[in-house]
Amino acid sequence: MKYRILIFSVLVIFSSCDRDRNTPGWSYFPDMEESQAYETWSKNPYFEGNKMMVGPVEGTVATHEHAYQFVKTPEDELRAASLENPLADEFNQEHAELLYNRFCIVCHGPDGNGQGHLFTSGKYPIQPASYLNERAMNKTDGQLFHNIRAGFGVMGPYGFMMPVEDSWQLVNYIRHLQKEQD
Repeated sequence: MKYRILIFSVLVIFSSCDRDRNTPGWSYFPDMEESQAYETWSKNPYFEGNKMMVGPVEGTVATHEHAYQFVKTPEDELRAASLENPLADEFNQEHAELLYNRFCIVCHGPDGNGQGHLFTSGKYPIQPASYLNERAMNKTDGQLFHNIRAGFGVMGPYGFMMPVEDSWQLVNYIRHLQKEQD
């Protein structure tokens, strides 16, 4: 009896060892292991309009928008001073405020005075810049745009996180905050 169990165990062990690495054994979920692929321009019943190529996902940033040629230096900030705000007359306050609350309020505060929660809670020792001081008021829209896209001082760049249009809307919102404080 002992020999039968031993022989059976040895047979099970040797039969479970497969030298063919291309076949992993039994597949319990073949639909997950071998998904059906669709050609780029073919019809796909699972997408809107039965199209495979449906465009970018809403809210994503296109790769070409990372190509901001300036870096975080005082010289490039001066070069950016000549940039014109293409959305100066198209201020969307609701959208700009949403962007400000998402990216800026934690450091710069709700009024733009540098009294954001990160600083006032004591979690960050360096006070962020105030948009209400003379230096920020004298910056051009291009310089503010540069500070958002490339960063300024200890502030890191935010350009890779948002489309160019959103950066210009943030510039408009900063100008709005500055006018409110006057």
